[in-house]
Amino acid sequence: MKVINLGTSNSVLNKFIAELRDRTIQKDSMRFRRNLERVGEVFAYEISKTLEYKPKEVETPLGIAECQLCE
Repeated sequence: MKVINLGTSNSVLNKFIAELRDRTIQKDSMRFRRNLERVGEVFAYEISKTLEYKPKEVETPLGIAECQLCE
């Protein structure tokens, strides 16, 4: 299993984590929950990079496009 430390690089995730840790922002429960959702979205995006994908042809209004889809 590969370990990915998202805290070692600069990203928008740092802002969400900082707001989760901020005592004044923690009092705003709606904002706190939204930041938890955003952190989950970033994690899901990073995990999706490690999944296996296969090409699939998709018919579009402009023709055939080849897309990489997760299995």
